[in-house]
Amino acid sequence: MRISFIRKIRLLIIIVFIIGILQSGIILHLINTQGSLLQMKLDIQNTIFIGLFIQFLLVLSIILYIPRFLNKAFSEIHNIIKDITQGIYTIDIDLDNSKTPIDKEFFAVISSLKEMLKTILTFDKLKKDKIVEHHNRIVSILNLTDDGFVIVDIKGNFVYINEKVTETFPALSDKTNIIDTNFPPEIENNIKKYTLNILNSHTKQEPQQFFVPSLKRHIVLNSAMIRDAAGQPTGAIIALTNLEKRKQNKEDDL
Repeated sequence: MRISFIRKIRLLIIIVFIIGILQSGIILHLINTQGSLLQMKLDIQNTIFIGLFIQFLLVLSIILYIPRFLNKAFSEIHNIIKDITQGIYTIDIDLDNSKTPIDKEFFAVISSLKEMLKTILTFDKLKKDKIVEHHNRIVSILNLTDDGFVIVDIKGNFVYINEKVTETFPALSDKTNIIDTNFPPEIENNIKKYTLNILNSHTKQEPQQFFVPSLKRHIVLNSAMIRDAAGQPTGAIIALTNLEKRKQNKEDDL
């Protein structure tokens, strides 16, 4: 049967205590039975030296054993926690293999870590599913609307462009950066300039319109800032209204 870490320490301490008792008993026995004072003195000295030497070895073994054991026991726990702090939750913890070399007290910690990882993975999956669900809802709404929408982050990278915008302005792509990319004059002097004003000022801009010759009508730009939980700007949404050709054609017909 494997002796636990705590039981080993207790056993060594008890042995040290027993040796101390035996040492005291032997000294008392020598005092009561020894006739020669010189011989009694030598026997007591030898008993004390032998007892202290054995106690020293036991205490030294405790001092050396505890750090070595703790280092071995905590090494796997440390590696697991290190992976968790780096966002790695898919850690395979083999409890069957860990049960033998690790003390039961520390095995209980590893077992608790495994249960915690299961909970984190479950929560992470539910969170991702919910985020994807809400993302798909928003994208579907933006694609169904007659208006165009462009979402950029604070560095000017396109996060999202709906179909209405790409159909009207093919030069805009969600794989480009609005700050670094040169666009046709129609986009450069209107959409890009309007967006840069938002990103530079970190505030929404008043609605602005510009004429699009290919559509034969004005497009209205409107904006809103995206902020995080601390209120810091993380991006912006630019809305382009009056893009839908069918509505304009019907108005022309009237």
